Amino acid sequence: MPGTTVPQALALPEREPAVVLDGGLLVVEANRRWRTLHVPFADLSDVGRMVFRDPAAASFFVDRRHEEHDVVAALLDAVDDEHTRQAARAAVRRLREESPRFESLWGGRRLRLKLLDTYAVRHPDLGVLTFDRRTFRRDGLLLRVATPRPATSRLLPLLDHLPA
Repeated sequence: MPGTTVPQALALPEREPAVVLDGGLLVVEANRRWRTLHVPFADLSDVGRMVFRDPAAASFFVDRRHEEHDVVAALLDAVDDEHTRQAARAAVRRLREESPRFESLWGGRRLRLKLLDTYAVRHPDLGVLTFDRRTFRRDGLLLRVATPRPATSRLLPLLDHLPA
C-alpha cells in the first residue's frame, strides 16, 4: 500500500522479527531481523507470493502447509473487512492465476486466521528457528511479531551480523 504509514500502536519491536502487512499481505514495513530471517527469498514485498511462488519456500518453511493455510486464512479474513477488501481481492486474483495450490486451498474449507501460532523456519546460516508468532489487527493492517522460543533466542542476535 504505497503511502501507508504504520500507526503508533503497531510500532515494530527491534529485538524480535516483525512485519506489518496490508490487506493483500504486501509488506508495509519490516524490521531488520524480519528481513534477515527471510533472506532466502528473492522478493520480500509480498508474503502470499513468498509462500506460494518462491522456490525458497519449499526448504525454508518447516511446515509449508501451515504457512499456506495461514496466507489463505489471512486473505479470507481481509476479504470480509471493508477496509482491506480491495487489496485482498487483488492478492487473491493474482495468487489464483499464479498458483494451482492456492487455487485449490482458496476453493476448499473455510480457514481461520490464528492470532497465535508457531512459526518454524530453516535459515540457511542458523538452522531451524522456532517462534511463537502473534498477529495483531489494527486499521486494516496486520502486525506479526515472532517471539523466539528458548533455543532460538540464543541464536537470534546472530541475525544482526548477517546481511539483510
